[in-house]
Order: sequence, then structure tokens, then C-alpha cells
Amino acid sequence: MIERFACFITRWPVFVLTALILASTVPAYQVMSGLSLRVLLEEMLPAGRKNVELFRKFGARFGGGNTTLIEIEKLDGLIYTTDFLEKYERISEEIYFHPDAIRHLVQSLAQRKTKAISGSGGSVRIEAVMWPDVPQTPEEMALFRRNIKAQYQGFLVSDDETSAMIIADFKDATDYGKLLTFLDDLRAAEEDGNTRIRAAGRPILLGTIYHALDTIYLILGASFLSVCLVLFLYFRSWIGVVVPVITASTATLWGLGVMGGIGYNLDPLLILLPAFVFAIVLSHGVQLISRVKENLETGKTMREAARSGLSHLMIPSTAAIITDAAGFGVLALVAIPSVQALALICGVWLLSIGPALVFATALLCLFPVPRSYRRGSARIGKLWSILDIEQRKKTIITVTLGLFAVGVFGSQYLTIGETKGSAILWPSSRYNQDVDAINANYSRLGTDMMQIYIEGDEDTMLDPEVYHRIEALDRYLYETVPEARPAQSLVPIIKLINSVLYEGDPSYEILPDTTEEVGFDIYMFRSRGEPGDFAAYTDPEWRIGNLSFFLEDHSGPTIERSTAAVRQFFDQPENGGNSFSFLFSGGAIGITESLNTEIKESNIKVMVAIAAVIAFCVMIYYRSFPAGLILIFSLATANFLTYAFMAAKG
Repeated sequence: MIERFACFITRWPVFVLTALILASTVPAYQVMSGLSLRVLLEEMLPAGRKNVELFRKFGARFGGGNTTLIEIEKLDGLIYTTDFLEKYERISEEIYFHPDAIRHLVQSLAQRKTKAISGSGGSVRIEAVMWPDVPQTPEEMALFRRNIKAQYQGFLVSDDETSAMIIADFKDATDYGKLLTFLDDLRAAEEDGNTRIRAAGRPILLGTIYHALDTIYLILGASFLSVCLVLFLYFRSWIGVVVPVITASTATLWGLGVMGGIGYNLDPLLILLPAFVFAIVLSHGVQLISRVKENLETGKTMREAARSGLSHLMIPSTAAIITDAAGFGVLALVAIPSVQALALICGVWLLSIGPALVFATALLCLFPVPRSYRRGSARIGKLWSILDIEQRKKTIITVTLGLFAVGVFGSQYLTIGETKGSAILWPSSRYNQDVDAINANYSRLGTDMMQIYIEGDEDTMLDPEVYHRIEALDRYLYETVPEARPAQSLVPIIKLINSVLYEGDPSYEILPDTTEEVGFDIYMFRSRGEPGDFAAYTDPEWRIGNLSFFLEDHSGPTIERSTAAVRQFFDQPENGGNSFSFLFSGGAIGITESLNTEIKESNIKVMVAIAAVIAFCVMIYYRSFPAGLILIFSLATANFLTYAFMAAKG
């Protein structure tokens, strides 16, 4: 059967090539028209996770997924000059009016809702700190500075008062590349010898990745040329370069066409995936060329050599193809929509290696027998002779067992998740440098945010017990988790207004114990505001609320410590049993925790499933149980050594 199939291919190569090339026009069109390259947050959210459900329920009102910090720093002194504050106001307005900004979540000194609370002689003054105009006179500037030091230092103004912050949240459908371009244009317009602008947050990171795609394409191009060079040095003939490369490129086109045909969105973080599949297909093409050249050495014609090579490789290649496809298919066990779709697509993609080998065989039939060629490398052959595996089998097995043990031991120290900034970028990158600087400059602000939601009956957010609980949680988390900063909530505002109502007596800077007093304090603060000012804190019925904890990183250990501390707090009997509920965790930290947990729980399932699939395929095709076990052990050793290396590199 296989022999007859190979005979058909080599007898009618032009017909086969024409059919496959014509068929390739469809995926080529689909690549151009249907394939998109964007990061979609919804596709990365693990299904069924509590944190994800909380984000979907509360994210539209309270944001958290795309929180962005933009720091404007004055390089030659303190921020209290009219020129600097006017520049800060311009930048703040540009960000506030950006079409993708969620305006009720934007915070800056230049907004009306950013207020100073003061009073004396029976009066209470609640005025915007820097609205509608920037302080002009020395007296106005002195008052502005007093207000900043009383309420906003360490939060919207740096600890050393040399920079001011803008906090923004952007829509999930934001074009992150355009957003970073917008920010770069702001930098070009406003930065000078006395001003520097820093930015941190998921949108900035993704925008940076988008902007790096051109560089990635250059790297892929250089890699492609390197592959061609290696193939030429190995085979010393153009057939050994052209046929595998054209075959792998065609199969890659088919796979991308499948993606485009179903409207799949290729995440920029997975842009290297086509290169990996290209390499897998290329390896099958190289095996075919090697077998064909073996046949040519016996004096066969090109068609005879191609027919014999294809017929001998069909069974082992089919085994490898099915194993590869099944291995990718197992990724469907990971409950992340984009990964599950990828598992299906890559499984189908790798099955295309079969037609790709047919394409390569037909293409070979059109080439004459090369005058000179080489199959293999004398240096590699010399290395194998030095190793002398047959004579040193016990030594090699012992060394491999030792490497397996080292890998298992080292893999125990592997952590799931990132650290400060992003491991995708170099530590010296502008983004990571900005993250470090912002965390160092602000004691009440961090580049990563964990949100906790409050839900209850109508007027829940006027219940004094809610605010007592928030205050206690804030203190507990701040004292328990070193990376945590003070919570952003209404508690400090209510306490300060309460103190001002008692002539600024510090002993009255406490939370009231009645709903009426809490409501009055909040009313006083809202009285000089605009509609929407309180949307970041509660809904119109005061049923739900939000408090935000800023953290200085989103590493796995930090997230685990933070959520464990919150859980321990609410496990205490005195912090439960009310008509309202505290729901955690939301924001970027909640999403990251869900992803980390899904990866951690899926990893073992996926590895066991892949091992089972590979062992089954090998045993079925080769009728050998030991062969399956040997292959599984080899793969397990490589896998654990990889984990150990990752752990060693942090």
C-alpha cells in the first residue's frame, strides 16, 4: 500500500505539486485576510476560576486589568513650580481624554475629584487641590504643598516631592501598540532637560512587545538564513537546502491559513510558534533528504531514490507526526481559551507534515542527481566514535540517572509567575527601569494592584462596620506582607473629615460608629464633586464597593503571601458573619493568581498525559514496551533538567 502510494507520487510529481500549490492559495488568502495579531485579555482568562468571575463581574466598574501608572518627574528640584504643574496638567488632560481611557478611573492632581480637606473655626473646606487652575502665587503654591503633604505625598506625589503621578485604567479592547505610540509622542512633546516621564502597567508592557515585533521579524529572518547555512554545510548541495526549506515553509503557510480561516487571533507573545512548527517540519524534510541521498549512493535515479525514501519513512514519520499532534492536543487540558484553541490548531497543523513530505518527494523528482553532495558531518561522526556508546553504556546510563536526579531536585525550586516588571524584557529595558523607579519613589503606591470587592444590600457602603473592617484589613495586610502598600479606599477620607468636624483634633481622626455620621462625612466629600467621581468606589445604590492594595511586584510568592494574608484575616471569627461579603482577589493580581494556579495545576496533568500519549504511540508502532519506557525516561530527564535550569536562572 505504502509502496504503491510512493510510486504514484514519483510517477506524477508535476500533477501532485500543481494540486498542492493550488490548494495552498486558499490558506495564503486566509493568512492575509483572517489572521489577526492582538493581545485579548478575555482569551487569556482561565475558565471557571473565582478570580476571573470576580473580574468579569466587577471589572467594568472598578477596572484593575489595565491599570497604568504614569510618573512625571522634575529633574532639577521639587514639583512646586507653575511651569512644571502646567506641564503636568497638560499631560493629565491628554490621558484623561484618550479615547480608550476609562475616565472615572483616572486619578491625578489636576482633576476636580482630587480634593484637599481642611477646616477651622467651625468651617469645613473641601476644595480641589489643583482645579481649575494651577497655583500661581507663592501663597497658593504654599497652600498647595501643605495639602499635598497632608494627603497625597507617597501616592500622587513622590516621597521626595520631585515627581507627580497619573493613574489611569484603559479598556480591554485598547490597541496597546497605538497607546504606547501615544505615550511616546507625549514624551517627545513634553520631556526635556528638566522633565522625565515614566510609565508602567500591562498596557505599556504589551505596547512595548508590539513595538518589538519588527525586531522579532528580523531575528526570525536571521534564524531562517542560519538554518539555510547549516543545511548547506551539512549536505553541501542546494537540494539539501531548497527542498526542506520550501517544504517547511509550505506547511507553515498551511498552519497559518488554518488560523486565519477560523479567525484565530495569534497573541504576539506566541509569535515564535510558527518558527517552532517550521523547525519540526524541517527536521522531517532533512530526514527525507538524508534517506534519498543514501539511496543515491547505491546508484539509483532521483525518482527511484525519492520513492524508496518516502516508502521507508512513511511509518516512522507517521508515528512521529501523530505523536507530535497528540502532544499538542493534550494542551487542551489547560483551561485557558487561547491555549485550548492553540492545542487544536497545532494538532491539525502538525498533521500537515504528511502532505508536506509528499510535497517534498514530488519536488525532489524534478531535480537531477547532484554532481557532488555530502550526507552528514565528519566531526559529528568523530564525536560519536569518541563516545563509543556501545562500550560505555553503563557509564552513560549512570550519568543520565544522575542528571535525572539533579533535574528532579532542582525543579522543586521552580516558581510559577514573574517578578518585578517583566521577565519578557531585559532588566535594563526602559519598562523594567521605570517599574523599579516608581516602586522606589512612592511609598503608598505600587506597580501591581490587588482589588477586593464588597457586596451586600442597598446602602452597604454606608455601613460603618464595612469601613472598620476595611481599616483592620488594611492594617493587617500592611503589617503581614512586606510588598503591600496602604490600601486605597474611602477610610482615610472619612477619618480626615471626621477630624476636621472636630476642629482638626487628631483624637477624632477615627471612623464614626453610625450610618448617619458615615453618610454625612461622605456627603461632605462628594458635595464639591462631579457626577461619576464616586464610580471608582461604589455603585449608585451603594451595594458594592472596592478597595485596592498596591503591591511592588506580582511574583508568585508575593501573590501567595498576599492572598493567604487576606484569607487568614477573614478566617478570624470577628471578621465574618455580616450581611455583606468581602470578595477577593480582583485586579491584575487576581488575574495573575488565576493564571499561575491554572498553570500549576495543569502542568502535572499535561505532562502525564503527554507521556502516556507518546508511550502509547511508540508501543503501538514499534510493538515494544521497553522502547516506550526508554523514550519517556529520556524526555522526563530533559524536562526536569529544563525546570532546574529555569529555577537556577530565577
